[in-house]
Amino acid sequence: MKMVRKAVELVALVLLATTFQAKAQDTTIVTRFNALFAEQNDRVKDSIAERIIPDFTSFLKDNSAKNFDFKRIKHLGMIESPDNAFTFYLFNLRYKDGTFMHFGFLQQPNGAGFKVTRLVDKREEVVKPNDEILTPEKWYGALYYQIIPTKSNGKNYYTLLGTSFNDLFTSRKVIEVMEITDGGVVFGAPIFFDGKRNASRVIFEHSARYLMTLRYMPEQKAIVFDHLAPSEPNAANDLQFYGPDGSQDGFILGDGIWTLKQNLDVRMPDRKRKKDFKKIKTY
Repeated sequence: MKMVRKAVELVALVLLATTFQAKAQDTTIVTRFNALFAEQNDRVKDSIAERIIPDFTSFLKDNSAKNFDFKRIKHLGMIESPDNAFTFYLFNLRYKDGTFMHFGFLQQPNGAGFKVTRLVDKREEVVKPNDEILTPEKWYGALYYQIIPTKSNGKNYYTLLGTSFNDLFTSRKVIEVMEITDGGVVFGAPIFFDGKRNASRVIFEHSARYLMTLRYMPEQKAIVFDHLAPSEPNAANDLQFYGPDGSQDGFILGDGIWTLKQNLDVRMPDRKRKKDFKKIKTY
């Protein structure tokens, strides 16, 4: 009887120690992120980020991550795919010169834990952003806020809508496409057609002073967005002067291809449905 009691006490102590260790780890993660977002010195900021990345990756791999309240980490966004196949964890850092760096982690269920793929923002190395097929190691960084499962040519894709902060003068909206294969994650596929050619992703760049709407409307199976035009007649080649002109265009999904249609007559979704569009806090 004493042996049984000791065994029970031992198990209880192990569980208590494990719980304490998990809570301590949770607190450490939150504290480090708070320090990262509060830091003003660019070099120190990068140093903190370098230390956080491996620890946060390990944290996301553990089964306990599914019980963690990620709202405790300000400026960290998370969005889960509609089919529960993966979750994105995303944040960005702003530097003193007005530029931004995006950070991403793709978490997929894997047995008792998770597989985690780090996404490395290499936008400046992408020579032809509308055409290149990219990898997690060379990612066109963005903060995604909508995920649209898409089938094309017998393959399962995910169309991603996001914001890619650029600098003090311009910002970008991105329509990305992602495929999860046996060999890993691939970004980009030629499933966007503008009437003349196919593209692997679509990028809109506009003045940082304006907000551009880019959203998916499931009733129309359409990605609807503001048409951009220069505010000055002689600024056609200067994107920092581009903004919405009041009209809207869109990509309509048909036979696995997103086809451009200009001057769409669409109505804004009912305000009650705004909860469908999960916003990501940005730093």
